[in-house]
Amino acid sequence: MTSLGFWQLDRMEQKQQRLASITQKQAQGPVDFSQVINMPDPRDIDVTVSGIPDTSAIMLLDNQIHQGKPGYDVLIPVQTDFGWLLVNYGWVAAPRYRDELPDLDVASEVQRFKGVITRPGDNPMIRETATEASHFPLVIQKPDTDTLGELLNRQFRPHILELTTPDAQYVREWEPVVMSPEKHLGYAIQWFGLALAGAVIGAVAIFRKGNNHAR
Repeated sequence: MTSLGFWQLDRMEQKQQRLASITQKQAQGPVDFSQVINMPDPRDIDVTVSGIPDTSAIMLLDNQIHQGKPGYDVLIPVQTDFGWLLVNYGWVAAPRYRDELPDLDVASEVQRFKGVITRPGDNPMIRETATEASHFPLVIQKPDTDTLGELLNRQFRPHILELTTPDAQYVREWEPVVMSPEKHLGYAIQWFGLALAGAVIGAVAIFRKGNNHAR
């Protein structure tokens, strides 16, 4: 429990550093995508980029919850002057039945996109179930650009563009840090408190056992 408390403190420090980095990166406002493609870590930077969406290869990221409702994140490949970029259009609600998919209206002409560059998370507990691009929209389990690139026979850039401009069809609420540093501190205090309580209970038990033997 003590180790878990220190782990939460470490996570708190990481979140504080991340938030400070985000504030610094976004202070200058949106920049053109060409200015960040060679950066070692372009995450959290507001960018704009022009491209053509491939509406024949729409993908739906499964198990996305918004305000307690199940749904999907809509991911669409966009061809830019800098190669293929995977763009997250936002969240849509899932239909009533599992075998139904959302009805999407996506323009396929050249567009100017504005959003934040993110890096796909890698959860080893989630396994991709889409093994072939046989029909679209394609339901996927994780936004792995390498795996999806092999699936669609194209090479994606290693980051995803999360669109942030309001749109009536999608929910766009980018959250770079899901759990705040304050919550990590609260959890750390709880774990340290449990560790202290356990130590006190253990000490009392040992003391009583010693007294019983002494009798």
